[in-house]
Amino acid sequence: MPYDPFVILGVEKGATQSEILEAYKEKRAHYQQLVFEEGDTGADAARMLEELDKAYQLAMEYSHDSATVDSDDFYDAFADVKSAIKEKNFGRAQNLLDNMSNRNGEWHYYQAIVYYEKSWLNEGKKQLEIALSLEPGNEKYQRALDNMKKKIDGTNAFKENRHTHQTQHNYERSYQQQDASYSCCRACEALWCADCCCECMGGDCISCC
Repeated sequence: MPYDPFVILGVEKGATQSEILEAYKEKRAHYQQLVFEEGDTGADAARMLEELDKAYQLAMEYSHDSATVDSDDFYDAFADVKSAIKEKNFGRAQNLLDNMSNRNGEWHYYQAIVYYEKSWLNEGKKQLEIALSLEPGNEKYQRALDNMKKKIDGTNAFKENRHTHQTQHNYERSYQQQDASYSCCRACEALWCADCCCECMGGDCISCC
């Protein structure tokens, strides 16, 4: 049976991009709740998340190819999104994007910017990959994707270095505590030895012994 992304998403082939997105979000939310379950349940959920991402991209490509839209109105909307992002009003920017039915490469590009500003780097990277799949060869999208990957790599490297530093710090602290404990034991041993010597000579350094 041929691969049909619309069947996986549970929508008709003539569904609008808004309907495709809503179906994708609903199914993805369902499987995200199951992905951390043990055994086959979690494994199947992880596999379905990958299938949903693939189906969403293919369905959006098909919808984009067959959609018609008033380009002036569409790009005026992007001007508003850009203005909202510049003002750091990400809630308004997201609301404008959510209300747009035709989601072409430019839409996913601005969605990636909103995600980036929220520090949702992996989600932003995925949006740029979708933008490039819809408009292959777009240099603006490619540059943005390359920069996003560098940002993600830098963030991961920072987290790894911080983890390594913390591990080393914990090791040094544990060693210092062990060394202090050892020194204390040596001091007690010396005191006990002195007490024994004093008792042999009629004295008593430690009254309880």
